[in-house]
Amino acid sequence: MATKKVSKVSFNFGGEKIEFKKSKTQAAIRYTPGMKPAASKRRKSANTEQIRDFEVVKVSRGIDQKLDALREQPDVSVGTHVWIVDGEEDAPFIPTGYLYIEFKPNTAPEKQQEVLDTFKLNVRQLVSPGAYRVITTPESPNPVKCAMLLQKNRLIAIAEPEFMAKPVAGNFSPPAGKYINSQWHHENTGGQIPIIDIPNAVFGTQHFKKGADSKVRAAWQAMQNIGSSEIKIAVIDTGFDIDHPALRGDGNKIRNTFNAANRTADVTPWFRASDGSWGVFSHGTSCAAVAAGAWDTQGVLGAAPNAKIIPIKLDVLSDDAIQKAFEHALLNGADIISCSLGFPKPIPLSTYVTNYISRVVREGRNGKGLPVFIAAGNANPQSNNVPRSISDFAMHPDVMCISASNSLDESSSYTFYGSNVFMCAPSNGNEGVGITTATVQANGNSLQRVYTSRFGGTSSATPLAAGICALMLSVNPNLRLNEIKDILKRSADKIGGGYDSSGRSTRLGFGRINALRAVQMASVNGNTPNTGGSSTGTQTPTQNGGSSAIGRGRVNSKFLNVRTGPGTSNPKVAQLKQGDVVNLIEKQSGFWRIGNNQFVSADYIQVLASGVSNTPAPAARRGRVTHAFLNVRSGPATSNARVSQLKGGDIVTLFETSSNGWHRIGDRQWVIGSYIQEL
Repeated sequence: MATKKVSKVSFNFGGEKIEFKKSKTQAAIRYTPGMKPAASKRRKSANTEQIRDFEVVKVSRGIDQKLDALREQPDVSVGTHVWIVDGEEDAPFIPTGYLYIEFKPNTAPEKQQEVLDTFKLNVRQLVSPGAYRVITTPESPNPVKCAMLLQKNRLIAIAEPEFMAKPVAGNFSPPAGKYINSQWHHENTGGQIPIIDIPNAVFGTQHFKKGADSKVRAAWQAMQNIGSSEIKIAVIDTGFDIDHPALRGDGNKIRNTFNAANRTADVTPWFRASDGSWGVFSHGTSCAAVAAGAWDTQGVLGAAPNAKIIPIKLDVLSDDAIQKAFEHALLNGADIISCSLGFPKPIPLSTYVTNYISRVVREGRNGKGLPVFIAAGNANPQSNNVPRSISDFAMHPDVMCISASNSLDESSSYTFYGSNVFMCAPSNGNEGVGITTATVQANGNSLQRVYTSRFGGTSSATPLAAGICALMLSVNPNLRLNEIKDILKRSADKIGGGYDSSGRSTRLGFGRINALRAVQMASVNGNTPNTGGSSTGTQTPTQNGGSSAIGRGRVNSKFLNVRTGPGTSNPKVAQLKQGDVVNLIEKQSGFWRIGNNQFVSADYIQVLASGVSNTPAPAARRGRVTHAFLNVRSGPATSNARVSQLKGGDIVTLFETSSNGWHRIGDRQWVIGSYIQEL
C-alpha cells in the first residue's frame, strides 16, 4: 500500500480537526531490543533527545535522507518522521505505531476483521465491543496515513494515531520566604541561618554541616509538589492550638479533633496546674507543624504541608485513654500516626494496650498497614538527664521508633537508645541548633500564636519522619506497611557508626532519614515487586492490586529485570537482586506476574515450596465462541500461524489474556478476545 509522501496533514483527533506538519529537522528511531549501541558509539548528544524508548535525531537539513539511512541500520527497528504543531520544532510528536479505532455500531465482527486485515493491523487491546487499540505492521501505511485512510472508511466511527511527546507541566515553584532556610532540617546548606524568634540574630556556620538534613526540599523538587491533601496524619499529643495559622491552613487542614481522656472534640492546649494557675502545652502544636504545618508567608512549613491533621489530645496516660486515642486514628482514616509521648519512668506497655496498637497497625489503611512513628525519648530530669534505653510505646515491635540526629550529622546526646530504634531524623542537640516551627504561648487569657527556632528532641524528629512518610504516600498511596518500612530502611543515610551486621545501630537505627531517596523509591514501587508479607507478619501476603499470591519465589540470578508485561520487549521498570523473595501471582508466557504490571522471567525464579500460601489459585476462566467460526493461532496476533478453528458456541478454558486482548486457550493456542464471551 505505497502512498504519496506528504508534509502537512489534517485529521480528526479528540473530537477536533487538527493540523500537523512533518518536521524538516527531526526524526525518531527505536532500537531493536538489546541492540542499542553504547553511548560512546551513538550520535552526539547535542543532536539527539531521548523520549521514552524513542531517540529523536536532529539535523539541519536532509531529514528524509537521514531517516532512510537510519532505517537501514541493523540495530534500528523503527524509524519515523516527527510531526509538529504550529511550526514549533521544540515540541515533537512521535507516532508510536498504535492507533485507537472504533467501528460504527452494529458493524459485523467479520467486517471489522476485514478492515483490520486490509490495513495489516494487529489488535493489541480490546477496549470494548467494536473498539480496539491496534498496532501497525511493516505492511501497514504509516500510522498517521493509516488513521487518515481509516477515517474515510464508512465502517469507522473513530480512528486516531497515538503520539508520544514530552509532557509540559506548570513550573513548580518551591516554597519560599524569609525563614525558608532557617528550616535546616529540610535542607542544610552549611551556611548561617536567621533565628525566627530573636530579631537580627543568626546561628553561625559552626553549627552546621552541609547535607546534614532530611532532604525534604529535594523531595519536593523531585515530586514537583509539596504532597497530597488526601493524606491524613494523626498526631497524638498533649494539646493543640488548631487556630494557629500553621495548623489552620486554608481552613480544611484540621480533621476530627478528639480528646481521648474525656471523649470530646476539645483539644485545647490549655491546662490547669496543681496550684490552680493556667498554662499552655505548646508541644502538640509544634509537633503537628513539623509534620504538616501549612506554608505561610514567612516560609515556615512542615514536611508535608498539604496533608490533613487529625489532632488527638492525650494528656492522661491510662489504658482506656491510650486505646481511645489510637482507636480514633484508626476509625477516622488516618494514614499515619505520630506520637511523641511516653511514660515518665521506664515501664512496659500493658498487654491490653500492646495488643490494641498491634491491631491498629494491622487493620489501618484498609488492611495495608498503618505506619506509627514513636519518639525514642530524651534525657531529662525524670531520667536524671542521662540517656537510657527506650521503653513503653517506643519498644512496641510494630511501631517505628525515631531517635534524633543534629545539624552536624551527629547522634544527639540526649536521645534514648535501644534495639528497637528504627531510624533517626534531624533535630537539635550537642552543638547543633533547634528546629524552626510553630509554637504557642499564653498571653494572659489568650493565646499568642508565634514561631520558634528552638524546638527539638526526638519529639521533633518523630513528626518529621511522619511528614516524610506522607510524601511517600502522596506519590504512592498503595504502599503496604512492610514496603514503607523497607523503603525507609534502604533509603536511609548511614551517618556516624556503631551499625551491626544487619545495618542497625542502637542510637541511629538504620540511619538518618532521606526524604528524596524515600520518595523516589516509593514512586517506582507501584511498578516494582511487592515482596509480600504483612505489616506485622500475621497476614496473608497480597499484591498492591489485591490479587492473591499462589506462591513465593526467590531470585537465583545476580539481578533480574522487572518489566511491565510478560516479555523482554516490554519496558524495564525495576531490578531485583539475587536472593530477593517475591510473591508469585500467575504465570504468563514464561513470566511470573509479581504485581500490577510487574513481570519477571520464570527462568530466574526458584519457586519456594514453603512459600506457598493457603490462598487457592484463581479458578480457571471459561468462554464461549460468539462468531460462526474462530481461528486459533500459535500466538496472540493475526500474524501468527493458524493452528485450528473453533465453531460458534464452543466452550474453551481461558488460561491467560495478553495485553492486546487475546486469550490463551492451550499450549501455543490463542484466540482473539472480541469473539469470546467470558462465562
